[in-house]
Amino acid sequence: MLRLRHSVVPSAAGEGQRGYRQLRSELTMVPALSVTELRRRADDLARQLREVDTFIQRTNWAVDLLN
Repeated sequence: MLRLRHSVVPSAAGEGQRGYRQLRSELTMVPALSVTELRRRADDLARQLREVDTFIQRTNWAVDLLN
């Protein structure tokens, strides 16, 4: 689930950060999502993924050493 969330959140931040070309007579497009907040959430999800992966690897090493 963390991997799925981590794939979605940075994508949404990237879409929100995209620049728009416009003329003076056109309406300004404003992102509906806070890019800063999405980046912060993506960083937090990446940290959680690293912690889970580290825990799994540590557990695998402990089981291998017991056998």
